[in-house]
Amino acid sequence: MASIISSLTPAQIPQLATSALANLTSADWAAFSSDQIQALSTLQVASLSSTAFSFISAAQFAVFETRDLAVISGTAVKSLSSTLLGALDSDQIAAFTSTQIPLLTTAQIASMGSDTLNALTSSQIPRLTSAQIAAIGTAQVSTMTTEDVAALGSNGLKALSSNQIRALSTDDVLALSTTQVAVLSANQVAGLTTDQLTNFGSDDLRALNSAALRALGSAQ
Repeated sequence: MASIISSLTPAQIPQLATSALANLTSADWAAFSSDQIQALSTLQVASLSSTAFSFISAAQFAVFETRDLAVISGTAVKSLSSTLLGALDSDQIAAFTSTQIPLLTTAQIASMGSDTLNALTSSQIPRLTSAQIAAIGTAQVSTMTTEDVAALGSNGLKALSSNQIRALSTDDVLALSTTQVAVLSANQVAGLTTDQLTNFGSDDLRALNSAALRALGSAQ
């Protein structure tokens, strides 16, 4: 089948039946050129299983059209390797839908490079679950932009551990809304560094709940 695939023109690729795609082997997928990958229809991409994506290379995944990324099935999304996700640019990451984002596993989130994680848009970040947010490494947290932290909202901020809170840049802390500051727990406040605390304004301090206020003395 690989020799047949390599002989097909991009215009012929959309004519391949989804049942035929389901039976392709690793060698068959390796025969697809970049132009042929881009010629896949959204119907064909939507039919691809997690097995198919285990055969698709990072170079091939990197040329997927944004419209195609948006139709990858939930089961397939959960199977995407960190290598495949890391091959996508910011526009492609932004193509994942609000339905697909919560399906990413904690292992996928934890293995994302900072560039990949920061490519999530302000409309995608609120779709992250508490478990996904908790899986973000401190090295990843330290590179989050102020827009990313703002997009977490109050619920997302509550999901951060004290170590993750400590990893936030001083600019990120400065950009926290009083609504976000109000949900900080005692453990989170105790994890704040002195440099971070100096970025708390009077409105922020007034927004802290009583348990968080008591924890200020524990902050280092």
